[in-house]
Amino acid sequence: MMTRAAVFRGVGAPLAVETIGLDAPKPSELLVKVAAVGLCRTDLHVMRGERRVAMQPMVLGHEAAGVVEAIGADVKGIAVGDHVVLTFIPGCGRCRWCAQGLHHLCAEGPRITQGPQLDGTCRRHDRDGKDVGAFCMIGGFAERTVVDQASVLAIDKDIPLDLASLVACGVPAGVGAARNRAKVKPGDSVLVVGCGGDGMNVVQGAKLAGATTIIAADIVPAKLDWAKQFGATHGVNATGEALTKAVLALTDGVGVSHSFVCIDPPATLLPAFRATAKAGNVVVTALTPDTVTEIKIPPLELFVTQKAIMGAVYGFQSPRLQIPDLLALYRRGEIKLKELITRTYSLDEVNQGYADLEAGQNLCGVIVF
Repeated sequence: MMTRAAVFRGVGAPLAVETIGLDAPKPSELLVKVAAVGLCRTDLHVMRGERRVAMQPMVLGHEAAGVVEAIGADVKGIAVGDHVVLTFIPGCGRCRWCAQGLHHLCAEGPRITQGPQLDGTCRRHDRDGKDVGAFCMIGGFAERTVVDQASVLAIDKDIPLDLASLVACGVPAGVGAARNRAKVKPGDSVLVVGCGGDGMNVVQGAKLAGATTIIAADIVPAKLDWAKQFGATHGVNATGEALTKAVLALTDGVGVSHSFVCIDPPATLLPAFRATAKAGNVVVTALTPDTVTEIKIPPLELFVTQKAIMGAVYGFQSPRLQIPDLLALYRRGEIKLKELITRTYSLDEVNQGYADLEAGQNLCGVIVF
């Protein structure tokens, strides 16, 4: 069949919305009619060349939800008509990590920038017959997509699919980082550096975990106002040493229990580290350009203060466990989803959506079909 899709064809160029060919699903795959897909900053990193992918052209988009239209002969537990969230790291079910229920660490994860499906072949082709890759083996910026069952999670049909798309990436990334990686406890204090999609969900996660001081840091004043709606107790518009000083002033010189670096780790990790109390945690949720090979933290300072620096992808928990839990929290009113969406776009407006993201005008933008 044919489908319209937003195709990445070169670094620095806008995404090209074009009609491409889409093959039928193989035995372990599904055809999904995409209902909504979030405009995640990770795709912007690809467009800028900061996250290199192995093939061009490639359909970007990975924060997606939709409805199953066809299934392969070997697909189990998912039926035509099911509502699904697509997971940007597959859970193969066979590797040592999946066997432990750690699907966010699946051995197939490093392949998400390669382009082909899990079996090494492509389902998408452009008008010249050239193979087109799928970012994260999803290629969500498209009316329809073919994905392996390893990347599909069925959800209840009462959840609006535009909201469901958010739990494919940004919400678990942030809420999970607070709950599962840092393990924020009641009474803890938290610093969130960068209050975009991930950061705002860290704020939600910290509030959910019982943190009593939640300091949001961003250079966009509107995001500090938004952060207070999601649970932040303080807002700081500062960078570098000024950020560290502002946080220490708010915490009687002690620092916070946990810091979360949700944007530009090369510039923000050291100030966040120094704003963290002794024996505290510094959690990195933001992507760093792959050309950056080191971030300077004085080793003696690390040793003496006994702080922990850690990464968190997918909120450090299997999406197959975390996504149903997050949707249950949403139903109970314990986390916000609808309020995360600042604006919706059509597929043809995908580049405008990313321009608005760069300009700091959106918390979350979502393409709705």
